Amino acid sequence: MSKEHLEQLRPLFAGLCLVAVSRLCYKFALPKPLPNIPHDPVTNILGHVLDLARFSRGGEKDGAKWFDSMTAKHGPLCQVLIGHTRLVIIADMAEVERLLLRGKSTDQSRWVRESFGTVIPTGQLALPTNDMWRRHRQLMGPSMSRRYLERMSVRISAGANSLVRLWIRKVELVGSKTFSAEQDLKLAVMDVMPSGDLPSSVDIACASLPTTLPPCYADREVVEIPQVAPPELQNSIGNLMQSVEKLNSMLLPACISRFFVQTLSASWRESWRIVTSYIDSKIIEARGREIQPSECKQGKELVTDANCVVEMIAQREAREGLEKFDAGELRDELVTFMVAGQDTTGVVLSWLVKFLPQDMEIQQKLHDEICTVYGSVSDDEPLDFDILTSAEKLPILEAVVAESLRCARTVPNTMRELIEDEVILGRHVPKGTMLMFPVGTLSAQVSDWGSDASFWRPNRWLKADGSFDANAGPSFPFGIGQRACPGQRLAMLELRIFVAALSRSFVFKPVAKPVAGHEAFIKISRQPEHCYVSLERRPTT
Repeated sequence: MSKEHLEQLRPLFAGLCLVAVSRLCYKFALPKPLPNIPHDPVTNILGHVLDLARFSRGGEKDGAKWFDSMTAKHGPLCQVLIGHTRLVIIADMAEVERLLLRGKSTDQSRWVRESFGTVIPTGQLALPTNDMWRRHRQLMGPSMSRRYLERMSVRISAGANSLVRLWIRKVELVGSKTFSAEQDLKLAVMDVMPSGDLPSSVDIACASLPTTLPPCYADREVVEIPQVAPPELQNSIGNLMQSVEKLNSMLLPACISRFFVQTLSASWRESWRIVTSYIDSKIIEARGREIQPSECKQGKELVTDANCVVEMIAQREAREGLEKFDAGELRDELVTFMVAGQDTTGVVLSWLVKFLPQDMEIQQKLHDEICTVYGSVSDDEPLDFDILTSAEKLPILEAVVAESLRCARTVPNTMRELIEDEVILGRHVPKGTMLMFPVGTLSAQVSDWGSDASFWRPNRWLKADGSFDANAGPSFPFGIGQRACPGQRLAMLELRIFVAALSRSFVFKPVAKPVAGHEAFIKISRQPEHCYVSLERRPTT
């Protein structure tokens, strides 16, 4: 071949070499799955992110179903790749219990820590299981004590009664027509979290309702009742929760996500200022009361018995000699208490009001049980705490709450990270691997609950004699293991009180078909796409 021909072929050779090198580089850049663990083919540098995106574009907003499809396809141990991050899914109950209950090889997922760390960097949700986390857990622990919960039950009852009054007014406006319940439920739960010196956002909403609605509403199946914006503090708490949801959904490094969601957002900075200013003022007040001379405290119930979390912490610091929280640490824990607490409980209630019309018989039995114990007339008196927490005296209430938690799948997956090498179902998984435990799916197995496992059936929690069976089957609504939700006792109390108050006052009827579906979407928690109610007042005599 002549030199002239070689010169002519040089661009072709260069192009072929470039293609070969590019292909090798691309292959080298592809995420590398763990060996011997099943997975879908990896065809691009984003791993399986595009597969998940296509699943969502198909109209399905519940991303947990895509992860469930992976275990259905590959078995109880499989993996997906989110970019270069390996995520191993473990859908075997024995392994879940071994790793999370008895093992010490897992810790809080860095994804969870980064999402919450942008808002509450020293809150428990954002901390690994280190000495700071243990100290926070110890100091916050008594907020779930029986004594404190009994005092909290008064404020929770007040919030539930405010919601009942609001919905009575709405029923007077629209009759049994369907109306939105989502904001009402969130505000009612949110009112419980701050100290009791703030006006109720639900009472404000009730006072703002019009006396009549325009005639154009008469023919509508679904009535959107006009309502004022929530008070400044409650609105700001909601904004902070939304920022965590956005951060959780962005597939970018935490520092970049934070820049877009927080640094560039004047509304976020204002919400943060409002919430932290309120909390800081309460911290100063509570600690100030604790340094008063003891004779100034005599006979003052407010300073001898905590009515809110910040007072409880201030008392423990002063009276038990515990190490004081740094101001930033305490603020982060209180923001956690206010933000995460309202989200989980409010979302469960939004599912529960959708479930109730599915079984009118159990709904009537629940009403009869509540009225037998507490009377049929709803008033502003708090429900008796000892009875309320007794499954023996209120078995149907307990069954309704337990089944609603199981079926809501509010937190469908528990995330962890391996802090040491492990052998899982016979396969080696290295330190640093992200783990996903589909606890929602594991709480709805046909092998445990029967062929109707995916349906809302509170009776499955009742024995033949009508008593509540706490061991009827597996259910993990608050997670499992050392890093399970620390506020579950408060959440259970809130759910019992709200369900009792609402059941005593209303019949929950089937809602209009356009908003009757059970489609869900996931942000931090799994939420119903539509949360509407159609109510009928219960007789008061």
